[in-house]
Amino acid sequence: MSDILDPEELEALMAGEDENDPSRAKYNLARQDYAIQRLIPALSLIQSQFATATRDRMREFVSSVDAVRVDKITVMKFDEMLNTLPAPCSISVVRGLPMNANILLAFESDLVFQMVDRYFGGSGSLQKGQREQLSVSEFSFMEMLNAALLSDIGTAWKSVIKTEPSIAAQVSDPRMLDSIGEADSLVATRFIVNVGEFSGGLWSIVPWSAIDAVRDSLSDPAKPATKASSADWRERLREGLEMAPIELVAILAQTRMSLKRVSLLKVGDVIDIPSAEDVVLMIDDTPFMYGRFGSNDEKLAVRLTGRSETNRHQH
Repeated sequence: MSDILDPEELEALMAGEDENDPSRAKYNLARQDYAIQRLIPALSLIQSQFATATRDRMREFVSSVDAVRVDKITVMKFDEMLNTLPAPCSISVVRGLPMNANILLAFESDLVFQMVDRYFGGSGSLQKGQREQLSVSEFSFMEMLNAALLSDIGTAWKSVIKTEPSIAAQVSDPRMLDSIGEADSLVATRFIVNVGEFSGGLWSIVPWSAIDAVRDSLSDPAKPATKASSADWRERLREGLEMAPIELVAILAQTRMSLKRVSLLKVGDVIDIPSAEDVVLMIDDTPFMYGRFGSNDEKLAVRLTGRSETNRHQH
């Protein structure tokens, strides 16, 4: 594997730290490179498994895919990724990592053009001239290919991903990504994809925060982590839980009637119901709070009037 920092380079990076740099606590590339260096065997195993599965999956679409192999594993920041993946490329945002983090699966533009051309029976000729976006057919093809790769992502990352991965978004310009902050550091793996005589790049990009949170599991995938969680990890877990979406349902009115009467209902019948002003707020089919139906700033709204029995006992 190429482009992995050797010990001398790591020492040079560590020695070059500025103790008075105020950004040092927020982002420390040298220390993260050193930590990733220790995780290289586990990350290499994950990415090698993904490379083999990806080769077989891509062959289902383009039979001339010869090989997919790991090129390098490195750390980069968001602005570096923008320079590495100029538009138009194909980036899928894959949900499923801990801490509400995402995997970015990115195909470089030349690889996209090559795959699409060969899929539709072409010889894989290179595109001429600059383009700013993918065509409709190219975007649709990449949607199919990325969806097919989801199961392979889940299998390769099975020690980390506990839920079925899914695609949250697909873009052709990395500047359209809003799930990554400019200060976030990213663990980026580049794969070389050989299609006939052509070689192109495929990237798997994961936020360092997600890798750091499951470092013990990655170090020994067969053994669950037993070390106590650090305060930093617990804080990220708390933040992730607080940001989890919850569906809140407002029940305006309910009534009961016999099965016989329901079976005789027809258009034009009138059903008596209680006042729709009294509202029950439900979370996961469980009463949460009560309120009064009305409006606020010309929008429909509910004024909370009390907690449910279940919610009151929890507090």
